[in-house]
Amino acid sequence: MTGTIRAALAGLLLGAGLGLAAPALADDTLDRGVGSEWSSLDPQVNFDAAAGWILQDAYEGLVTFGPGGVIQPGAAESWDVSEDGRTYTFHLREGLKWSNGDPLVAQDFVNGVLRTLNPETGSEKGYYFYSTIKVKGAEAIANGETTDTSGLGVTAPDDRTVVVEMETPAPHILDLMGAFQMAPLHKPSFDANGAGVFIDPAKAVFNGAYVIREIVPQSHVLLERNPNYWDAANVKIPFVKYHVTEDANTEYKRYQAGEIDVTYDIPLALIDTVKAEIPDQVFISPSTEVTYYSFNLTRPPFDNIDLRRALTLAIDRETLEGKIVKGGAIPSYSFAGGFDPTYAGPAIAEASMTQAEREALAKELYAKAGYGPDNPLKISITTTVSEDSTKRAQGVALMWKKVLGVETTVNAMERKAWLDEFYTMNWDVFSDNLVGDFAGAETFLSYMRPSAEPGYQWVKPEYDAAMDVAAEQTDKASRNEKLAIAEKILLDDYIFAPMAIQPQRQLVKPNVKTWVPSPATYYNSQFLTLE
Repeated sequence: MTGTIRAALAGLLLGAGLGLAAPALADDTLDRGVGSEWSSLDPQVNFDAAAGWILQDAYEGLVTFGPGGVIQPGAAESWDVSEDGRTYTFHLREGLKWSNGDPLVAQDFVNGVLRTLNPETGSEKGYYFYSTIKVKGAEAIANGETTDTSGLGVTAPDDRTVVVEMETPAPHILDLMGAFQMAPLHKPSFDANGAGVFIDPAKAVFNGAYVIREIVPQSHVLLERNPNYWDAANVKIPFVKYHVTEDANTEYKRYQAGEIDVTYDIPLALIDTVKAEIPDQVFISPSTEVTYYSFNLTRPPFDNIDLRRALTLAIDRETLEGKIVKGGAIPSYSFAGGFDPTYAGPAIAEASMTQAEREALAKELYAKAGYGPDNPLKISITTTVSEDSTKRAQGVALMWKKVLGVETTVNAMERKAWLDEFYTMNWDVFSDNLVGDFAGAETFLSYMRPSAEPGYQWVKPEYDAAMDVAAEQTDKASRNEKLAIAEKILLDDYIFAPMAIQPQRQLVKPNVKTWVPSPATYYNSQFLTLE
């Protein structure tokens, strides 16, 4: 989950607040911080992990993720796997309904995938179905090579059966069958209203544990328990309110005042304080989020690999994360490593050097690229306004100045604007991140395939070929071995500077129960309780 948390195609802009229900009673409401305003509430378009929390409350995939992110049956009560691992058959629960009472049928899940893959949708999530897993016929539809969808390997032979046929085995497929990737589509409401239906609570239809009742831009999204959800009797919290909490310090004050039950983040300067004063309310745990600084390959001088290497090597990651940001992130010299202990992936070639050696080499490469005291490089870093991202960018700017003499400006923007800015390619260095959908290398490496068009304008047939070889492997050891070959190809081109593996940081009120850390940040409200 890419969360973010990186990159959504921002989709529709939200207008005036729309709603049906009056505000809920505070005692019946779970108040959650969501950081900056949601990028999109379109389930087939949103690629932002924080907005995904809202959507995973309102929609349910074939599977869902319980406490700790454990996979468990969702709309599908069971599934079968073919002997070759290439076909999964999901069996839906009997009597499923949409929130308006319409029957929920298998074709609704097929329609959701078709809309995700349709180039006219503009979704960044299509790669899930032809890169992270290779569904038959998906890539041709996504690339606009055909409008004939009859060859798609996601089918509904009857109202209670969804079949997913893949070109290669994918042992991680269940991680991609949740609502973030595989939300169903209620075609009658979509056909009648278009994509605007997703931000109109009066017209939107949901199949999850909650329905969206109110949307107020720059303020909140209010959800109410869905009485037509198949397991509504076990959804304990009547209302959930997601608050825009862009500033961590303001969010902390609201938490202290009892206005927020679960924060989006913890102010970095207060981490030691809250650990000492309210340790039982502090949740800092590993996540599947990586941060990296992407270079704009379409803009000189970033088409010069010597310069990209110089900038990468001049960053002292240990000092940056341990003494400047101080948010608990783990410095990293790779992209897909550090999550799955069975994956022995590569790091950048200079990872084994001392920082002094890296800096010496950076100076040589900087001069080789044509820069020096008489001709300093002048660039900008585009980042979000979040405290840790801004501190990280300021720290990198100082290091580039000290080691190389680079003159760097930091361009910090609200998350939505930052997401939009990425696709304009009107930036030099982009403070980037990606939330993996599971704790394995493939979720990261499949995203970077040039054929998946992640937006980096990187052309590397060798990488796609290496990923294809990995996808054919049926046992995990062989698969990881081939994935490592692909990651080395990626790292050797220095299209980005690896930075760190991010932790999750939340404050959770003592009356919020069953909050269990989930590396992929799955915290569905239906599994929480308020006491």
